[in-house]
Amino acid sequence: FEKNGMIVDVDRYMWRYACRLLSRWKKEDIFISINVSPKDFYFIDVAAEIRSLVREYGIEPSKLRIEITESFMMSDVDSKIEMFTSLQKDGFIVEMDDFGSGYSSLNVLKDMPIDVLKIDMGFVKGVESDEKTMKVLHNVINMSTDLNIVSLTEGVETKAQFDILTSMGCKLFQGYYFAKPMPAYAYNSIA
Repeated sequence: FEKNGMIVDVDRYMWRYACRLLSRWKKEDIFISINVSPKDFYFIDVAAEIRSLVREYGIEPSKLRIEITESFMMSDVDSKIEMFTSLQKDGFIVEMDDFGSGYSSLNVLKDMPIDVLKIDMGFVKGVESDEKTMKVLHNVINMSTDLNIVSLTEGVETKAQFDILTSMGCKLFQGYYFAKPMPAYAYNSIA
């Protein structure tokens, strides 16, 4: 989908679906993160599209989180910084997904308006046994905190991983330890 540009239509559909769900769950303390593909940025006005959806569905901007990857920021940096800064001013939360899985440029962290750093699950797999992994992860969490960026660790599958990450200062978590992916109707039945 990424190569032929169809990802733009898929993303736009998913953004609308996420807003529709959030409008049904207004009383819930829940948010949904949506992905923005590099292709989206070149084919549509991402900021205008997202703002329009939030208005249309009457949801708080902070409930619809905007998720980007490090590679997304490797080109046309100034205009992306401007766009995400503007979205933050409107109350949107910007998340950087899969940090550490690819480019891991510290300049991106230094320059980009990022609220949440989602640390790649590859780090979590070794956190219980590999001292180097543990040190790198600890330093990434500390650096995130020092930059006033909330750290979120992906791929948490055990209580031991959760305990270690909590002791390191990680604030948010994602993974099978908490819940497996579920359809929206399943959330409605447990909410």
